[in-house]
Amino acid sequence: MSSSSPSRRAGTVARAAFACVILGTIAVYVVPVDTRNAWLPFLARSGPAAQGEAPKDAAGSGRHGKGSGHGGDRTGGPGGPPAVVTVSAKAGSLPVMRHTIGTIVPVASTGLASPAAGIVAAVLGTDGATVRAGDLIVKLDDRSINAGIARENANLMRDQAALENANANLKRTRTLNNSGAGTRQQYDEALAASKQAEAAIAVDNANLTTERVALTQTEVRAPFDGKLGVVQVSPGAFVSAGANIVTLTRMKPVFAEFILPETDLALARDALADGKLDVAIAPVLSSGSTAPTSGPVVFIDNTVDTASGTFRLRARLDNADGNLWPGQSLDVEVRAGEKRGLVLVPTVAVQVLPDGFTCYVVGPDSSVSVRKVTVALNAGAMTGISDGLKAGETVVTEGQSGLADGAKVIVSGAKAAPLDKTADGSGAAL
Repeated sequence: MSSSSPSRRAGTVARAAFACVILGTIAVYVVPVDTRNAWLPFLARSGPAAQGEAPKDAAGSGRHGKGSGHGGDRTGGPGGPPAVVTVSAKAGSLPVMRHTIGTIVPVASTGLASPAAGIVAAVLGTDGATVRAGDLIVKLDDRSINAGIARENANLMRDQAALENANANLKRTRTLNNSGAGTRQQYDEALAASKQAEAAIAVDNANLTTERVALTQTEVRAPFDGKLGVVQVSPGAFVSAGANIVTLTRMKPVFAEFILPETDLALARDALADGKLDVAIAPVLSSGSTAPTSGPVVFIDNTVDTASGTFRLRARLDNADGNLWPGQSLDVEVRAGEKRGLVLVPTVAVQVLPDGFTCYVVGPDSSVSVRKVTVALNAGAMTGISDGLKAGETVVTEGQSGLADGAKVIVSGAKAAPLDKTADGSGAAL
């Protein structure tokens, strides 16, 4: 057998296969229609239905009829009026408030210094002790001063005896002079001796007072009620005059010191004049156990800081429980009376736009009106509107997204907070 026989056999097989393909294709087109339809269920297994798609009717919709799934016409669904939540606006007033930060400042705080040089004999005050006015804190060595007091007392006793003798001599001389038995010179000498004795007693009393004052300067006493800091000396130490001993700070009452912008100066002054300017404060860093406390503003600084454009205020706090500490940071809520004649709505009903504020008002025919409003105050969950809205009108609080002027809505019920109370939240002019 020749080497070309396999090649001939391969070519013959290829031509036979090509002929079969051509005959099969012709057969598909010449097979009767009924026969092709019998094969369709088997061919459909690889079509769209086999991949989970629903067969469509002639109109192009699913087998489920109109009104089912997303193509239905349920109320509030796509194609129908949106559902919203509304509330009625009411007339009322809101507190005028400002939020700022501040610190606790003591009403009195002073560094107690040694009034004289000396050796510390005793330290009676301890670090952080609470003391009363007049309590002895540090005692210096006073032995030399006590010796001086004893010396001046002795001098005083001596000069008092001399004065008594001089007065007796003056009395006798006056009698003799009046009777003509004595001379005028004797009388004048007796009178001068009496006056000298009186002067010596005056000097003794002055020296005694000086020594007693010096004795008080050996004691460091509390000038007012308060709390001590760290005592800087110990027994046996030598201190010079004016050396710092300890710092004493009054803890009750205290000041809450804070600042406000210059734009609020007139508001603060008017409220202070009317007795309606006070604060509610709470420590910024606390465990939550410290309850907020309040007190009246008692001081507005007489200048405005030109660098920051702010002015300083102080409020007096009783601090009866002693929880407020000098230097402590505060969250300060300033209350400056209230603003009346407002229309109140929940804050969520007011939409912020680039050109101002807007409310969506629902009319009696369930159509929406986009209303521009003027916001006067924002007090927590409540907003006070001064223009653009009337009391009794219905505003949308939920579902504002996508609403347009004139759109129809379905009111699904009011879920917003009632408006019959003035909000207790913080407020600031907008």
